Amino acid sequence: MFTLSLTFDRLINGTSFVADMRRMLTTLHEAYTVPVDVEFTVNFLSDGTHRINLVQCRPFQVRAVSRGIDLPEHLSASCACVDSRGPIIGSGRAGAVDRLVYVVPGAYGSLGDNDRYAVARTVGRLTHLDREKQPVIMLLGPGRWGTSSPSLGVPVTFAEIDTVGAICELALMHEGLVPDVSLGTHFFNDLVEADIAYIAVYPSRQGYLYNEKLLASLPNRLTELLPDAAKWAQVIRVIDPPAGGDGGLVLNVNPLQQRAVLYREEREGERENETAR
Repeated sequence: MFTLSLTFDRLINGTSFVADMRRMLTTLHEAYTVPVDVEFTVNFLSDGTHRINLVQCRPFQVRAVSRGIDLPEHLSASCACVDSRGPIIGSGRAGAVDRLVYVVPGAYGSLGDNDRYAVARTVGRLTHLDREKQPVIMLLGPGRWGTSSPSLGVPVTFAEIDTVGAICELALMHEGLVPDVSLGTHFFNDLVEADIAYIAVYPSRQGYLYNEKLLASLPNRLTELLPDAAKWAQVIRVIDPPAGGDGGLVLNVNPLQQRAVLYREEREGERENETAR
């Protein structure tokens, strides 16, 4: 019995591959004037040389450098819905969330694949209900948003969620499965160009928070918005917080610090009780 070790040492150290790729990417960057996302293949010829084939080239839409976002200094733990220490992708932002579409991990994990596809289609309908009002929508759910395997997350297409402002993936499904998050790789270029913030939360790791109890206590508008989707009321929660601040949902994202917090603003009575304590 022996162990075979596969490395790229000869490719990197014994050929001009790295220099060729650097020259190709520099040329593309200069032509597009922005960074590019590429796919390529390498064919090795009988004389020891190689040929690089550029399969796909997509320019990234570059936005301003992420601004620093001041996260709340005194945030009651009872008001935080999720708290992430990364990975976080996208530009910084701070502001109200008009609609939170929340797929409950435990309930979703108990479904069969056909039902999980149905949940994904319902999410797509929810994110396109009020396009003329352009609400700030956030997605929160288990595993990988946009996966082709419904056992690993919610199999939405990008066209179904292209109206959202933020996507949060929970490394959580059910007791027997903790799926890896996607890091936005399913549609990374689309996320960048649409300026959609990507957030990952690992509930079992220190420094992260997933306040399932608070999220379950907030009113669910699913059946009011989509009466024919009532069967999914235990799986999909649509939370439309009150406008005007008191009890509203706020998302603060600071990619420079790799920190993001979604929290519910304290109501007047709650603030008084906290002060009294």
